[in-house]
Amino acid sequence: MLAGTGVWYINSGQFTSVPAVLDLTQDKATAELDKAGLGVKTQQAFSDTVERGHVIATDPKPGERIRNTGKVTITISRGPQKAEVPNVAGLPFAEAKKKIEGQGLTVGDVTRQFSDETPKDSVLSTDPKPGTELRPDSAVALVVSKGKQIAVPNVTGMPLADATATLRDAGFDVKVADAQVYSDKPQGAVAQQSPGQGEKAAQGDSVTLTVSKGKEMVTVPDVTGKSEAVAKQILTAAGFQVKVDRPFFFPQDSVDSQSVRGGSQAAKGDTIIIKLKSGF
Repeated sequence: MLAGTGVWYINSGQFTSVPAVLDLTQDKATAELDKAGLGVKTQQAFSDTVERGHVIATDPKPGERIRNTGKVTITISRGPQKAEVPNVAGLPFAEAKKKIEGQGLTVGDVTRQFSDETPKDSVLSTDPKPGTELRPDSAVALVVSKGKQIAVPNVTGMPLADATATLRDAGFDVKVADAQVYSDKPQGAVAQQSPGQGEKAAQGDSVTLTVSKGKEMVTVPDVTGKSEAVAKQILTAAGFQVKVDRPFFFPQDSVDSQSVRGGSQAAKGDTIIIKLKSGF
């Protein structure tokens, strides 16, 4: 303060001019203001002239002086109050999504269906249709191509290498399940496949193969001397099929012998024949 004047003189170094950041993206505008040593506040507003995500206005305005510790409020465009659904049919999904978001809209539900004409992962149609006007941030549903429909060949029972070659020749990718399973297919052959024979899938889809460990071997119970009902119950509980051989004359309700001796190993699911004693 100068003596006798009562007037304060403020050092001009405490002030700076607001940089011109109009029409810059929010990130670029923030970087420019940060470079000038200024803080930033943001708000949004609709604009028919300024692209979505770009600066419409600043407060203070560009060129006005502000304390160099102050904050500048930048108004970011939300685009026009009415956003038009663009025509994205035939575009790859990522490109279509970018175009829709560029109009101030969002991608909503995505469903997939087979198409012989439109490449896999490209857009078949939108809902609402192109040209429809919506409020900004409204969702647009997309139908996306799964590509050409192909019948899945049956490869169960084939050696894994042959099954893999067959599926790849048909246009599928192949995955092999980590766990193997017991089955009636030979060890090392394909026990199961998903999707299965006759199901429809798209070119490039994956078919998962599960490899067989062969038949599970279990110990055959000894049922000689048991009644027919008890013998069948014991063998069935052990995992076997049961067939009964009854003598023509005077069959007795007692097992005389069995086709696989008790204590031996047999494949689970195999048929054990039990022969009943004769009354002669």
